[in-house]
Amino acid sequence: MFVIDQLKKGDSALQKIALMILCAMIILAVRLWIVQVVSFRKYVNSHENQSFRTVRIPAVRGRILDRNGVSLAENRANYTVSLYLDELRAKFQQEYTNIYPTEKVTNAAPLWKFWDRSKTVVTRKVKLDKAQREELTLRARYGVATAIASKVSAQIGQPVVLEPQKFHQHYEKRRILPFPLTTNLNSTQIARFEEQPLNASGLDLEMQPTRTYPANQAGAHLLGYLVRNNDSQEDEKSNFDYRLIDFKGEIGIEGEFDEQLHGRAGEKWVTVNRLGYRQHESIEKPAEAGRNVVLTIDLTLQIEAEKALRTSSLGPEARAAAVVMNVNNGDILAMASNPTFDPNAYIRGMSSNEMYHLLDEVQMPQYNRPVQGIYSPGSIFKIVSGLAALEGGLNPNELYHVQLDPSRAPKGCIYVGGRKIDDTAPAGDYDFRLAFAESSNSYFIDRGLHVGVRQIIDMGNRFFLGQSTGLPVGIRTQRGRFPTIEGITKNRWTDGDTANLCIGQGPVAVTPVQMAVMTSAIANGGKIYKPRIVQRIEPQEKIPNGDEVEEFPTELRGDLKVRPANLQIVRDAMLADTEDPKGSGYKAFHKEGQRRLNDFKVCGKTGTAEILTRGVKDKITWFVSYAPYENPRYAVIIMIESGGSGGVTCAPVAEQIYRKIEDQESRARGSGQVAGL
Repeated sequence: MFVIDQLKKGDSALQKIALMILCAMIILAVRLWIVQVVSFRKYVNSHENQSFRTVRIPAVRGRILDRNGVSLAENRANYTVSLYLDELRAKFQQEYTNIYPTEKVTNAAPLWKFWDRSKTVVTRKVKLDKAQREELTLRARYGVATAIASKVSAQIGQPVVLEPQKFHQHYEKRRILPFPLTTNLNSTQIARFEEQPLNASGLDLEMQPTRTYPANQAGAHLLGYLVRNNDSQEDEKSNFDYRLIDFKGEIGIEGEFDEQLHGRAGEKWVTVNRLGYRQHESIEKPAEAGRNVVLTIDLTLQIEAEKALRTSSLGPEARAAAVVMNVNNGDILAMASNPTFDPNAYIRGMSSNEMYHLLDEVQMPQYNRPVQGIYSPGSIFKIVSGLAALEGGLNPNELYHVQLDPSRAPKGCIYVGGRKIDDTAPAGDYDFRLAFAESSNSYFIDRGLHVGVRQIIDMGNRFFLGQSTGLPVGIRTQRGRFPTIEGITKNRWTDGDTANLCIGQGPVAVTPVQMAVMTSAIANGGKIYKPRIVQRIEPQEKIPNGDEVEEFPTELRGDLKVRPANLQIVRDAMLADTEDPKGSGYKAFHKEGQRRLNDFKVCGKTGTAEILTRGVKDKITWFVSYAPYENPRYAVIIMIESGGSGGVTCAPVAEQIYRKIEDQESRARGSGQVAGL
């Protein structure tokens, strides 16, 4: 009441304040009326014209590392110049106006101006139907984008070709996402783009992680490769509106551990208007990076093993396998298959020559021979049959006379069940050591027949022949073939079948990895280790307490349970194979009587198995070995298809790998490290 009384009394100061308050309230009321009444329809339309789109964001894939932390598979920064179409709407419209067809029309004066006979020429737009307007719209958009692409091309010094179909398809279906103009920019092109602005809206330089294999073909069969795949993972939202390009592992470590390497995809929300242009975006769920997989492989040794296969006597097209294993824990240090391929080709795209190479039905470059290939072992099986005979009571010093084959003098032979079996060794007297070194078929057949097939099968079972090794390599590993007691009982098993088994022919087939396990057991005193190729899985960012690390420990699968003295006899015989001048592997490790290797004495066994391939006689050649003799650490197994013999074709390849191992150990000692990989 006091304020009103003062206003009535003519208090000028108070009257001014009251007037200002009244004006402010009037302005506020008018503004509210404009927003709620006048502009009501505008805001309703804006709300109706906008909607959310969900976009799946791939995670950064984990790396694959060798035992020393060297990257076998990693993510390279791929720099891409992208075009954001939503920022070009005004230019699209301007270009549409500029190219819209017009025509000139002559107009006469109106009839009521009968005194005026002049005519005027005017320009007007041509009337177009709906299809013509749509075609003009496409031309306008493509014209704007092409002009920008030309500027980018001139600036980075690289042709930038804008494919019309790809551009229009992206505009219609994925316009809220950036359109890539050019990818894989090098450092010079990046600098040019950044230093000389184009003054063109809608352009941006983006970095996207791209899978790469730094060693190219090295370890390709083991690592596997990636293929495009945008499917949602388990427990992941599936109804995304858009999905950025993603990949999954197909075979190898990439395939076997795809879930761990892949990580978890993220999600972002994009607000778009009724025309489909981006208005705003926000990250709803960040992507979780994949984890690293650390292997037992030594990349340097892997590269050398592959090189040794390519440079064998059969040349780069040799169909071959090499396995290097730590005999004391089952770690695979190298696992090579030849011919091979480049897993990078699956990311960058293949040339016609690369595709032709991959589809070669004879070479089969994607065939992982160490674990997928099953082969007749030939004479390397004499390790098993010989150990079985020793366990059965064979006196290794007792002489056996190999009779002469007159048609093949001085070679020997043996008759089993009325059938002559050729011997690769000359006729004469043999004890265990000499028969093993010269790989006498007759000796091991006779001793195998004496001990019996059941003893041989039992010994093979102790080596887990005919059973899977369980290697996690993203493909179905072969079990091989090996006879069973039940099988020989049901079938008409003969002495001829036993004779074939004694020398690695007949119903027995093995993989190179199985032979690595067998050889390692001979070297380490009889322990059968499950081959290990993955050491651990760990986060990309190391965690101090290590709680997130998943270890894959060494696993002892069994024990031969044979007399140590008999194992030593086999070891000494394997040493004779490479150290005795009569040994089948001697020439590969000696030159003019001098040992080729500096430190290692290698214990080995050659093998050659005759097979039929598509009705044509062929050979599978082998060399299984371990070293050093005094302190075994490494097993090296070589298999080459269509070779000459194990001693001529395979043993030199193993010698090359051992030279590399010696070199690595020498370097390790020079730096104060403990010898051994």
